[in-house]
Amino acid sequence: MAVYNSFEDFHSIPVTKPTTGKWRSLRVPPRSHIGGHYIQHCLVNGEPEFDRSASKASESSSKNSGVLYASTSTLCSCSSKTGCVSPVSLPIKWCIWKKPEIGWIKLNTDGSVSAIGGLLRDHNGWPLCAYFAKTLHKNTFMVELSAIWRGLHLALSLGIRTIWIESDSLSVVKTINRQQPGGPSSGCYLSEIRKLLAHFDDYRVTHTWREANKAADYVSRMDVELKDVVFWPTDFPDTLHDIIKDDAQGKIYFRH
Repeated sequence: MAVYNSFEDFHSIPVTKPTTGKWRSLRVPPRSHIGGHYIQHCLVNGEPEFDRSASKASESSSKNSGVLYASTSTLCSCSSKTGCVSPVSLPIKWCIWKKPEIGWIKLNTDGSVSAIGGLLRDHNGWPLCAYFAKTLHKNTFMVELSAIWRGLHLALSLGIRTIWIESDSLSVVKTINRQQPGGPSSGCYLSEIRKLLAHFDDYRVTHTWREANKAADYVSRMDVELKDVVFWPTDFPDTLHDIIKDDAQGKIYFRH
């Protein structure tokens, strides 16, 4: 486990490949396109009054969000005593951690009560390194911003030129993308983040669901005595390795 006292220390970090082998990529099962009122054994199947097309799933506001599809669930309007369920109302989402394109590095970040964490992964889902730092911020928005700021410093020190930042804080993502204004207390962090982003050849900042951000969440909650640390895959706990492997294989997470 390597400890660094300043961001300048990162510039000498060699990028090493993780010790784990290649992980097989699993195909996502195809989405059903069956239309109409398709509840098995419903009393009014085939009745035009009740037959309606099932709503297609939304892939969220961005194709990069990792949301596979969303169905909806409510009681069928046939008032059957069996209480059959119709896929037409409350959103239920299934999501995955999505790999970046070849040549891109993905940065997932998260913040907990008193610490921030994140990790960098390549197009195969292999981890390059992770970072953990304690924070004095009590405001959730500021904690999430500082996690991104910290990760960008690390990415630049590693010579990364194209980066995809992913956070489960929608307000932070919208603020960085200038889709909503930031508060006065966040102005300094936002300014620094945008300056850092300008050093990359290309970048994107997108939102992901908490369920698909498990690796960064785990890192931010690790029991680390050190105030600031960067560590390599050989130092990762087995639980973190398991999460990363699941992500790389395309594990589907249910969105509560």
